[in-house]
Amino acid sequence: MSALHLIETPDWADLPIRHGFTTRLGGVSLGPYQGLNLSWSRGDDKAHITENRARVTRALGVERLVFANQIHSATVLKVDHAPTDVWSVGEGDALITDRPGLGLCAQTADCVPILLYDHKNHACAAIHSGWRGTVANIIAATITAMGAAYGTRAAGLHASIGPAITKAHYRVGPEVLEQFEALFGSLDDTLIGAKDEAGGAGLAVSEACRRQLIEAGICADKLHHHDLCTYARGDWFFSCRRAGAHGHPGQFGGQCAIIALDKR
Repeated sequence: MSALHLIETPDWADLPIRHGFTTRLGGVSLGPYQGLNLSWSRGDDKAHITENRARVTRALGVERLVFANQIHSATVLKVDHAPTDVWSVGEGDALITDRPGLGLCAQTADCVPILLYDHKNHACAAIHSGWRGTVANIIAATITAMGAAYGTRAAGLHASIGPAITKAHYRVGPEVLEQFEALFGSLDDTLIGAKDEAGGAGLAVSEACRRQLIEAGICADKLHHHDLCTYARGDWFFSCRRAGAHGHPGQFGGQCAIIALDKR
């Protein structure tokens, strides 16, 4: 059995937080969910998911994991306490808190996970940003919500972008590319691959998120990008696109980006 493995951000070792990007290593799920599946909604045995979540809770040393029902939106949920008898605090795609011990979770299986930490005001966020959330700028919405709730300023934030699908494996149609052109202007080869005959191309949503973090005011030297591909690394990550390519669309697990505050 593989040991549970969390990917940590190197520059964050001395910050008063617990955090990590989970992999599929170290869990009990089977079949297309094999390993550390943390996703509740795609058909895996609930007892396996509960055990996987318990293992992550112990590994991070947090009081409780907190989730949202993610809907590819720009909705930000403020978490003041753990929900009672359920995992989720509602529908949305970003969680923010200033309460220690709550492990905020952004679930992904190709989309971009982002963690934010405000050292001055001791607050944090976990963001799920797929292409729709990126177009809606869930990143800016989260920073604005943290500012209103905790006095957060973008320049004081630490940010970490977790593993996500890369443009080599994420072809989108021209209708999606048009929306990214409206946001970023001409799409250079850092954002997209060569266009095909139908006008589609590979899209680097992680790069789009990186640009939005910088545009929001986060300092480049406080921004880390874990440049790992969830599609290409099937040994480490779950992937929606890979599940479809392998003939079992809709049946795949999910990993999480998790952040919790220590008491200080």
